[in-house]
Amino acid sequence: MGSSRCRLCARSNGSRDLTDGYYLWPEGLAHYVLDHGVRLPAEFTDHIEQRREALENLERDVAWWRENASRM
Repeated sequence: MGSSRCRLCARSNGSRDLTDGYYLWPEGLAHYVLDHGVRLPAEFTDHIEQRREALENLERDVAWWRENASRM
């Protein structure tokens, strides 16, 4: 439907929705948090923190990168 505008300052705020497979949020959410001090619900931030920790604890397989680096 096109780009949205910030409801506080009218800055262009993107047009996409983002998801982690559980939550769905607008592309411009970071703008509200960083530029306008909007606080997100604890349930959401707790979920994101748990996901971040799980991702950081995954073993990384760099084989694909090594195999394909020469193609670039």
